[in-house]
Amino acid sequence: MSDDRMLRQYNAETAFVLIGDLIEVYLDAHAADGAFYNEDRYRRQIAGHMNVPGWTLVTAQVDGRLVGYAYGFPLPEKTRWWEGIQGSIPPGFTNEDGHRTFALSELLVRPDRQRQGIARALHDELIGSRPEPRMTLLTRPDNAPAQSAYMSWGWQRITQLRPAWEDAPIFDVFVRDAPMTGGPMPS
Repeated sequence: MSDDRMLRQYNAETAFVLIGDLIEVYLDAHAADGAFYNEDRYRRQIAGHMNVPGWTLVTAQVDGRLVGYAYGFPLPEKTRWWEGIQGSIPPGFTNEDGHRTFALSELLVRPDRQRQGIARALHDELIGSRPEPRMTLLTRPDNAPAQSAYMSWGWQRITQLRPAWEDAPIFDVFVRDAPMTGGPMPS
């Protein structure tokens, strides 16, 4: 990222003061995506996710303005992440122990800052040094730009799932191995 752009990492305790800004970016990024993407639901979602041990946030600022962020967490042993899987999966695919899989739960960039490499920088910073051997994320099947980006970044679509949340859409489930370097991933 250039000099006027800055990435910063937070844990749940230090990110708490950013909740209002995170919600604003979320609503901006999902403005055209329907009623499911509303403030009340997202406020509950992010609060629940921030309580998961190991929750990590990376923000991107341009000229002092929050323009995007990514967050995720290790899937705990009794995770609900995999509930609603549709289709067949390999035996043991959903077995978690708190150390096996890192879930990239949100990767958002404001519409006026998309297609500038910010999402890739956030992605790489968030997962680049994770110790978990496997990564997962969910994205809507109709989100062609995200699908294309994730596949070009080494993600593989495995199946679909529909979470048990009210009005939840169907999501494609993506997985990938953790980066091998233990540092930022190459572009």
